Amino acid sequence: MRKSWIQVNGELIPKEDYVAPVQTIIMPDIQPYKSMVTGEMIGSRSKHRAHLKQHGMIEIGNEKVSPRPMSDAPGLREDLARVVYGSR
Repeated sequence: MRKSWIQVNGELIPKEDYVAPVQTIIMPDIQPYKSMVTGEMIGSRSKHRAHLKQHGMIEIGNEKVSPRPMSDAPGLREDLARVVYGSR
């Protein structure tokens, strides 16, 4: 029967015996920044979240957007058709 091998640091190990090392990835804290609202320095993620909440702000790109229904304003469909298809 054919065997598969994995090379680790120049050593061949049978594939069925290989155990991958566990890697822990820790995300670093944010860099301190000056608040555009109050001028204070914000130096951690927790302070950043609290600051946003306290002042009723949201991060651009993280906001939840709900679809809006298309308006039935008088003449809107005709105006759109004129833009798309040209004057008729």
